Amino acid sequence: MLAELTGRIAKQEGRHIDFYVAEARCRLGASRAAPRIVRSALRHLWRPVGTGVMPTEETDFVIHHLFGGPDGGPFTSRIDRRIDGLPGLEGLGLIRGAVTARAA
Repeated sequence: MLAELTGRIAKQEGRHIDFYVAEARCRLGASRAAPRIVRSALRHLWRPVGTGVMPTEETDFVIHHLFGGPDGGPFTSRIDRRIDGLPGLEGLGLIRGAVTARAA
């Protein structure tokens, strides 16, 4: 039952992600300034969830658990490709940068 429930939750989250990507693509493509503003905000202001609220050791553990090891690289690349595919965000490497920064 738990496997079925988590599968349904994952499917619903996939729908949310598709919606957000479609909205971002539309809004970033509608303005010449929007991609520059968003890119700058992401580079300078975005941090992984919990950073600044939770102790550094805990957020580092979660980041390494999710994005480290042999499965972490492809997972990180997949997320970055999705973000980098949005207008004006090409080559941002947001997740890879966060993982690298937390590893230092």
